[in-house]
Amino acid sequence: MFDEMPYPRGMAVNEAGRGLEEAARAVARVAARAADLAADERAALLRALDAVGGVLATARADLLAAQRESGVWRAKGDPTFEAWRARTSRAGMRAAATEVRRGEVLTSMPSVREAVESGRVTVEHVDVVARTAATASEPVRRALASPEGQAELLQVATRVDAGRFARAVARWAAALDRSALERGHQAQRAARFLNLAETPTGTRVSGLLDSVAGHRLRLALEAVAGKPAPDDERSPEQRRADALETLAGAALAMTSSGGVPVGPRASVTMVLREETWAALRRTARGGDVARSGDAGGAVAPATIDDDAALPPSETARLLCDCELTRVVVDAQGQPLDLGRAVRLHTPAQRRGITVRDGGCFWPGCGAPTRWCEVHHLAWWDRDDGPTSVLDGALACSFHHHELHRRDLVVTRYLLPAGARAGESAVRYVVATPEGRVLADGRPADAAGEPLGTAVRRWVPGHGAVDLTGAGRSGPPRPPGERRPMDGPSPGERRPMDGPSSGERRPVYGPPPRTGGSAPPPPRPGAGPGARQGGARQGARQGARPGVRQGAVANARPG
Repeated sequence: MFDEMPYPRGMAVNEAGRGLEEAARAVARVAARAADLAADERAALLRALDAVGGVLATARADLLAAQRESGVWRAKGDPTFEAWRARTSRAGMRAAATEVRRGEVLTSMPSVREAVESGRVTVEHVDVVARTAATASEPVRRALASPEGQAELLQVATRVDAGRFARAVARWAAALDRSALERGHQAQRAARFLNLAETPTGTRVSGLLDSVAGHRLRLALEAVAGKPAPDDERSPEQRRADALETLAGAALAMTSSGGVPVGPRASVTMVLREETWAALRRTARGGDVARSGDAGGAVAPATIDDDAALPPSETARLLCDCELTRVVVDAQGQPLDLGRAVRLHTPAQRRGITVRDGGCFWPGCGAPTRWCEVHHLAWWDRDDGPTSVLDGALACSFHHHELHRRDLVVTRYLLPAGARAGESAVRYVVATPEGRVLADGRPADAAGEPLGTAVRRWVPGHGAVDLTGAGRSGPPRPPGERRPMDGPSPGERRPMDGPSSGERRPVYGPPPRTGGSAPPPPRPGAGPGARQGGARQGARQGARPGVRQGAVANARPG
């Protein structure tokens, strides 16, 4: 080429370099006004850049190969050619190594080079071949060097993107050398590890799994996480973290069809002191559970196995679905007496709730039943809610957290027969205590009006309200007292009906308490076992001098 030029070779190189730079700057000036270009003009310019990228990659490959062959790069003391390239390009060792491997493929595989220059395959496809060649066994290297092997790979590369091409090349290499595949898998298995580190900011999880185990874990996390609901604002990373927690809970709660645990006899043990129980009930009944540590002086929080403190919202969530055992301890903290486990929904009750709800009750969530926990819609600890099918609902871990964190109001609706379409007759509406609807699962009629009759409403701090007029559950109230979550008076609008013109939504907040903050008396008709467990039973027995009362909750969600 240089022999055909009428000026010295050095001038030709300088002219080529200046021409390349000027062309690049001209393109940059046009791209800076990309918003003013038509869509087809932008697309044409992008295609031109893609094509030039392949040509430049082949040119760089030729230059790198010649520079490496010359050996002059050793003059500066660089230990390897990749190190020299990393220093001169300032791109770092990883980028330099990728560039050198790419160059080796383009200079040693003519058919691949021609496909890149013509734009039939991309530089990313070449990188896939380069990574395979760098770690290939002898049979795979021979196939890569043969025209037949290159033609086979190019046939695939021209049809699929680089990601799918990488998987296809991995299968191709495995078929050529099955023993190498097994060796690679065993090497991955040997390198596997998983670390859990307790830090002041939380538990840090790090590890490495072999490809098969990693794939199984990914599938499990995706199955648990499911499709995000419209109200789900979690990041993908947060969704995976929540899914991992749900998997752990399901493993701890694993039972046979007869209710006998078949998994490891492991559980999350939460220790809840009597004073903590009382403070949690007092403050939670008066406001947001998330702020329950702000009032009533210093009270030791509930703790789990390793004495890690639990925030109030997590304490309330665990108390919603766990086994609770009363433990009496002396002044030195030594156990003196153990009560019996109470208040966890039985397998029969869970089956009934499962049949009714069919998955997470939160409208639009869609989490399957096997990944759900049973939530006491009337909180068991704060609202004296019963452990029943009527006042239970299936909730995924995320929405179970949301219910306790935000003190949400839940209303259950019954659909008319014609609107069920073979599905459950029950739908739910979730709202804030101020009445703002967060999720509405009711279908609409032809006029766009929601269908269904409200049959029951649960308001945090007040228990359940039977909207059919059949009765009410939850703590009793003084005669004549009326609360905003009760059924409507004649001509009165219900809080969930939405405001009329110029009307403000009513607030579901609790009424002011007078005469102290003692817990309410037992519900009429409560059996001897209805109030066992925790500080309440201990308070009924009376505390001996030097003896404290507490509770241990074994949380086995699901």
